[in-house]
Amino acid sequence: MSKAFTKEDSGGDDVVVPPRPRSESGEKRYITPDGYRALQEELSALQGPDGGAEGLTPLEAGVRRKERERRVQQLAATLEEVRVVEPDGSRAGRVFFGAWVVLEDEDGARTRYRIVGPDEADVKSGRLSVESPLARALLGKEVGDAVLVERPRGAVEYTVEAVDYTAR
Repeated sequence: MSKAFTKEDSGGDDVVVPPRPRSESGEKRYITPDGYRALQEELSALQGPDGGAEGLTPLEAGVRRKERERRVQQLAATLEEVRVVEPDGSRAGRVFFGAWVVLEDEDGARTRYRIVGPDEADVKSGRLSVESPLARALLGKEVGDAVLVERPRGAVEYTVEAVDYTAR
């Protein structure tokens, strides 16, 4: 079998993040100041020296360089397209873009999410895309409100326990 069809571990821990899904053409994409800063920092790091290239074959180094270049282009384009939205602390108590929301599910489990743009979303880190079904259901809600969200495993009801616009 050709080596082109086998997966070999190059020993690197770097993972190229696929681009985030884009909104429909012409639609504005929003991002929090924290998300914008994180994308800028990632871009700066990628444009710096590649400290993990030693020990790679020329082919592996070339593939890595192309992946970095592609990610740099992605990030540069994203940073030009997004609109930074400052969270509005005067809206405390209601869920809008940039809010930190504490939810309680039917079993009493609490989860804390921040409503962010799709380019910075990462559910495992508590950053929920404003385009997700849960975030859309939460927009405009306030403490004490309940929302019902359809999931592949069935509907689940959440109660809004807290809403604020400051990081903790």
